Amino acid sequence: MKKIFLLVFISFLALSCSNNVDLAIDNPTNLPVEVKIDTLLVEVPAKEVVWVEMGKGEHTVTLANDSIITHNFTERLYMVNPTETRYLLSEQYYGSPAFQNSYISTLPSKKITYLGTEIEGNYDVISNVITKVSWDYGPRESLPEMVQVDSDEQYTLLLKLSDPYELMEQIQSSRGEE
Repeated sequence: MKKIFLLVFISFLALSCSNNVDLAIDNPTNLPVEVKIDTLLVEVPAKEVVWVEMGKGEHTVTLANDSIITHNFTERLYMVNPTETRYLLSEQYYGSPAFQNSYISTLPSKKITYLGTEIEGNYDVISNVITKVSWDYGPRESLPEMVQVDSDEQYTLLLKLSDPYELMEQIQSSRGEE
């Protein structure tokens, strides 16, 4: 019985300590784009994400303009930005309005320029070709309208990464509703 338990425990430990890395290769543009991960050529359709799984460690990413980036992938999940698009990282507060002015932000408040407009708040601009995923919702993923907040918490924050085309579409659709 102890041998079976030990075997199951070791198997569980081996599976939970995965040596794999998932890459979300995003293309927010209206045209397909190609990117090479080591020797694998990946075509990413317009406004799509293609997932690639590989082992942890050093890999090369070759962009369509023949730029070569060597990166040591040590975390579980990364986004690859082959178009070098500037994404906006923002946070969405879910909870009682009573706590909204006193919540602790995960993003520092600062002034940024995005799409030619200066904005101030809890934002960040992500434009690296390779970025460790730290957000809850990626490009073209909708935030939920409501979130269940745990009973021991007063609010929750979700981080959303938006591409510029997505933001422009949201602005245009909100103007149409006025």
